[in-house]
Amino acid sequence: MIETLTPIQEQEEMAIMIVDDVPANIQFLGKLLKEEGFKIAPASNGKKALEMIPRVKPDLVLMDVMMPEMDGFEACRLMKESVEMKDIPVIFLSARTETEDVIKGFKLGAADYIQKPFNAEELLVRVRNHIELVRNRRLIIHYMDELGKQNALLQQLAITDGLTGLYNHSHCMDRLQHEAANARRYDNPLTVAMLDLDYFKELNDTHGHPFGDTVLVDVAEIIRSGIREGDVPGRYGGEEFILILPNTSLEGGLVIAERIRSKIESHTWGKQGVKVTISGGLNSLQNGESTSQLVQVADDNLYRAKEAGRNRIMPEQKA
Repeated sequence: MIETLTPIQEQEEMAIMIVDDVPANIQFLGKLLKEEGFKIAPASNGKKALEMIPRVKPDLVLMDVMMPEMDGFEACRLMKESVEMKDIPVIFLSARTETEDVIKGFKLGAADYIQKPFNAEELLVRVRNHIELVRNRRLIIHYMDELGKQNALLQQLAITDGLTGLYNHSHCMDRLQHEAANARRYDNPLTVAMLDLDYFKELNDTHGHPFGDTVLVDVAEIIRSGIREGDVPGRYGGEEFILILPNTSLEGGLVIAERIRSKIESHTWGKQGVKVTISGGLNSLQNGESTSQLVQVADDNLYRAKEAGRNRIMPEQKA
């Protein structure tokens, strides 16, 4: 079932780092921004800001340009080179108003450049706009991740049998074509097993279709537990299952199919007197044999097993 996209949990407070070597500037900006509901983190120069950012994780940095030890330009450059910090927007606040300084700031990756002295109302509008951009970016990333998960689920549902959770008929046929091509290319064995529950119609008629569905689900789980990584289990249709066994000889396929048959025969089904068995037919890919012929021979062997008394596995007939 496809779920609706989950809403993102936004932060109650967005954090803004103020980087300035003049305490009065930090105090004024801090008071202004706190009144707007922002969390404030002060730093006295670019070097301290870089040390604090991984811990504080600010959503926005207001950065002076002219500071001791490390100026704002250098701090911004290093931020944009850091995987951890490159996406944090930087707004320069500076008395350096020459055009070349403004251009340099933007070239280094600044999101905005505000000249000192600044208008407080204008500053707040710009800060709010950039904070909103941060929120929107996070929403986009969040919902892209959610959509990716939903798409992956849809892709899985498209190849899965809804009742048993095994691969569906269509996907199994696609996989069989792929595995047969690999087997021919690398001269590797490939075996197919067709398995069919014995007297399943009678079981449904006697105990009801809900119980029959429970049996199919349990059989699917037994099949999953009896195969190896790389094997392809599928529901071929109704009470019939298919196993695609790459890099497996007929003899190896017989071992796997017999293991599954035995587990089903000995399984307890939750109702007194109920006994479920399965019959199977196998075939290994031969030179010049198509995938449809491969499956047909396995299916023929399955019906030979039925005719021979059921609850058994039949290999292909040898010429």
